[in-house]
Amino acid sequence: MAALSDLMGAAVRVVLAPVRFVADRVAMRRAGPLDDLAPGEGAIVDLEGRKVAAFRDEDGTIQAVSPVCTHLRCIVSFDDERREWACPCHGSRFGLDGEVLKGPAKTPLEKVSVG
Repeated sequence: MAALSDLMGAAVRVVLAPVRFVADRVAMRRAGPLDDLAPGEGAIVDLEGRKVAAFRDEDGTIQAVSPVCTHLRCIVSFDDERREWACPCHGSRFGLDGEVLKGPAKTPLEKVSVG
């Protein structure tokens, strides 16, 4: 039964991928500034005119990566519970540093220098 559920979830992601591809890019235009990111929070933010996927840890250190999934170029979102980046289109997952945790993506997210 779990395999069927996984298969159905994957099918839904594939069907909705083109919609997400466009909608996520429109939503990125509303990204807030990096300074608004609270400790323990991850989000797509504006860093000097560039949109990045950023996480601020409890001591204020920021890790930033490209928000564009390396599989099919969808925009990742932050999974608060797992504290990782997730691609809504095909299920790839990335660590805070952009490293691939789960495919189908094989290439990590590009690291972005913050100050």
